[in-house]
Amino acid sequence: MKPLKSPDGNIFKIFDGRSIDPLQMPYPYSDQDAYSKLQMHSSLIEQLELEKELEGHQGCVNALAWNSKGSLLVSGSDDTRVNIWSYASKKLLHSIETGHSTNIFCCKFVPETGDELVVSGAGDAEVRVFRLSQSSTSGSSQQTAVFRCHSRRVKKIAVEEGNPHVVWSASEDGTLRQHDFRESVLCPAGGSTNQECRNVLLDLRSGAKKFLADPPRNILALKSCDISTTRPHQLLVGGSDAFARLYDRRMLPPLSSSRKPSKPPPCVCYFCPAHLSDYGRSSLHLTHVTFSPNGEEILLSYSGEHVYLMDVNNGQDSTAKYTASDLPKRMILSPVLNGTKATIPSQPIDIVNPGSTRALNWLKECRELLQDAQSALEEDGKCLYVIEATSEILDAGRLEIYPALKHDCLCTRAAAFLKRSWRNDSHMAIRDCNEARSINPVSVRAHIIMADALSQLGKHKDALDYAMRANFLDPTDSEVARKVRFLREQLIAGDFVASGSDDGRWFIWHKRTGRLMKVLTGDENVVNCVQCHPFDSTIATSGIDSSIKIWNPCANVPIIDSETEDLFSIMAENQHKMRQQRDIGLPFEILQRFSMHDAAEGTVHPFECTPS
Repeated sequence: MKPLKSPDGNIFKIFDGRSIDPLQMPYPYSDQDAYSKLQMHSSLIEQLELEKELEGHQGCVNALAWNSKGSLLVSGSDDTRVNIWSYASKKLLHSIETGHSTNIFCCKFVPETGDELVVSGAGDAEVRVFRLSQSSTSGSSQQTAVFRCHSRRVKKIAVEEGNPHVVWSASEDGTLRQHDFRESVLCPAGGSTNQECRNVLLDLRSGAKKFLADPPRNILALKSCDISTTRPHQLLVGGSDAFARLYDRRMLPPLSSSRKPSKPPPCVCYFCPAHLSDYGRSSLHLTHVTFSPNGEEILLSYSGEHVYLMDVNNGQDSTAKYTASDLPKRMILSPVLNGTKATIPSQPIDIVNPGSTRALNWLKECRELLQDAQSALEEDGKCLYVIEATSEILDAGRLEIYPALKHDCLCTRAAAFLKRSWRNDSHMAIRDCNEARSINPVSVRAHIIMADALSQLGKHKDALDYAMRANFLDPTDSEVARKVRFLREQLIAGDFVASGSDDGRWFIWHKRTGRLMKVLTGDENVVNCVQCHPFDSTIATSGIDSSIKIWNPCANVPIIDSETEDLFSIMAENQHKMRQQRDIGLPFEILQRFSMHDAAEGTVHPFECTPS
């Protein structure tokens, strides 16, 4: 069969890879590797078409979110209802009458609750939590919490993977609040006001800027927020100015009330395209900010502007008064000095004092235990024993352990951590590899295990750097060379970015080149939401229309529609609209409303969207 000419390689090789025995691979391999490569492969993108329209709302659909397993889709609408849909059957399972009095702008499943808890935020400034009943489509649900502490529209909800107790809400009142179900399910409490609720994590009521160098002033009306899945302490917010702000939650002041406006806390970094950082246009604002799945990049979407992808670790200069944790620095490989290969010391690094027979016997016992642990590492179910055995050697020796033995113990324990794969084991392996490299900077084994650890965390670029260094240190090692090729393929596969647009279309770009891959019509007017399935090649979109559209690569041949063929004219048309917006000084979505509403009657349908 003739290979497909795709920028991310031949898709049939990925299918073949799924049949390989992972135990025979020279590098860690799992079904997840194949899924991530297949999910947004360019050949599948070319075959995307509308599979199904989900009917059930009576107004604009402003919010979409998948559950972690991808089996359910939750949607929120101007009709004040939250609907739950089955991915398998594409049918409506629940329709919740939320009690919100105005448009719902955000909704999510609360993690680790068996998909029973759903949280929503709306234009009535309320955050509500519901427990789903088992009856289908009846709309019956139990309201478990109501938070009325915001004073303006709630635009975005954030949740933390693995945390079923806390949700965060971003509001146009300039505050980001933290709601802990263990402390309260009603806010404000009886007899108090929302000014007294001590759940303000970020107070940005005087945080907006026109220019980066300006002192903060006026309310930063928050439009979006996100929490990194790989570094949950990292919090990203965006709002009514041009700057996305990255905060470290560990360094924020304690939760407070909003009775008195406080000075905005320092952020770790500001993110903004250079040409917008000193533009100062009052109508310019961020509509969406999000972390990439591996936490290494952020995506910024502006009203009346473009979509921008930025590196988290290389943001613009910041006026922050502190720096983030040095953990990311421990994952980045420093360059080889002068481009020359380091040499291994000519003398052994574990020469023993011959005057100590007891020390010699102790060293022999340690080496025998290490050999036993290294043998056990090849067996299934022995990871815990390997970790305990190597830890016993490292702990017993403390400062007296000889460097070569310590190096080997650290590498073996790091490999066992990766094989065990408990939560945080990848970071434990990184710690051990860094210590092993401090003992022997030219250790091929320490570099290659470090590459495996970073690969498990989804940090494929940094993993490739370490694998290439290992290959540089020992060019004759064929397994290391294969690891380099594998990581290069991982770095290339699945890089795509998707976004909706105010022209009723949605766009897919190739992330590394910025090339526009695909344009599809998703709505009569505006596409508000684009949500990729957690693991399948499925995308859900919604907007001004009351239906939700499900897209799948189900076309028999790649689709080259008239819009995709005429990408340059589409881009030119949208660029012209952006210039119009700048000249008039109004956001495009407001101009769009004028064309939708009946000016003669001067009335607005109760389910028509409000500007974001």
